[in-house]
Amino acid sequence: MFKKLVSRFIPNKFIQKLKDDLGVPSQRKSLESLKKLGFYPNYVLDIGAYEGNWAIDFNQTFPKSKIMMIEGQPQKQEILLQKKKLLPDSEVKIALLGAENKTVEFNIYDTASSVYKEDNETGASIEEMELQLLDDILSTTVFCKPDFIKIDTQGFELEILKGATKTLQSANAVLLEVSFLHIYNGAPLAAEVIAFMEKNNFLIYDICSLMRRPYDKALFQSDFLFLQKDFYLRSSTRWA
Repeated sequence: MFKKLVSRFIPNKFIQKLKDDLGVPSQRKSLESLKKLGFYPNYVLDIGAYEGNWAIDFNQTFPKSKIMMIEGQPQKQEILLQKKKLLPDSEVKIALLGAENKTVEFNIYDTASSVYKEDNETGASIEEMELQLLDDILSTTVFCKPDFIKIDTQGFELEILKGATKTLQSANAVLLEVSFLHIYNGAPLAAEVIAFMEKNNFLIYDICSLMRRPYDKALFQSDFLFLQKDFYLRSSTRWA
């Protein structure tokens, strides 16, 4: 009730400015900060594109970036093709990515489909699908050396990265959804993802969101922005 009253009488721009002034994490703010510091990615991968909304939002900050939207669910293809019309030089690829080429059971939920099953099973529909390596599907495309990679695949991010070692070498920035509590059976937690990224020459640069579960308000997910260790945005030691 209180939130409805606030949204009714207080302009959204004022609320957003207040959040920014208080340092509330957001992807929009993090991306705008990168742009102000001179970073402008040419080629971008949106892995776990779902219905293309992230790509649309990213385009608001970086309108000249070329984006490939990659989604594992074939039923999302038509929606993504419609979004493609709004994004110059964008591409759509339907592919379920992983660390090796093999057949898996894909658990389809309304908004959080994954190769992993949820810890609290909610009755997903299951389809057998073939995993592909990101390195393989990009090898003959202009997106084979992306500047920016975003992966949001419900706990399967690390497996996708294991199949993208060549692609990862060219990236300057990687945005990953990470978990602090177990949501999917077998999915790694944040510490394991951070260790993998450091081994591959990436360090955390920014925290772009904080998501808490309703049950006890415990922090359960976040979006971490990683940059290459030697990338110029990490070179300054200035405080102010």
